[in-house]
Amino acid sequence: MFAVVALLTVACDQTKKEKASEAAGDAVEAVEAAADDTADAAKEAGEAMEDAAEKAGDAIEDAAEDAVEAVDSVVTDAKEKAQAMHKCEGNCSKDGKSCDGSCKA
Repeated sequence: MFAVVALLTVACDQTKKEKASEAAGDAVEAVEAAADDTADAAKEAGEAMEDAAEKAGDAIEDAAEDAVEAVDSVVTDAKEKAQAMHKCEGNCSKDGKSCDGSCKA
């Protein structure tokens, strides 16, 4: 009888060890899967941030180019108006006319 009890105790103990080992293996697999998923999510987030930064940079570059063109246009117009004003400071031109009407034909 003692031998039967000892045999059952050893068998039961062995079963508990196998179940514990199996549970530990499952836990390790779950942790590895979670780590892989986290790494994948981090990589995708990084790529999305890189794409967003690139698009924002392109938009800023385009806006800067548009601003430069607008400033150039304003400067060109101002220069043309300044030159026109300089030519018409009240001095009579060869045809006897001035921009401000001070010359009499």
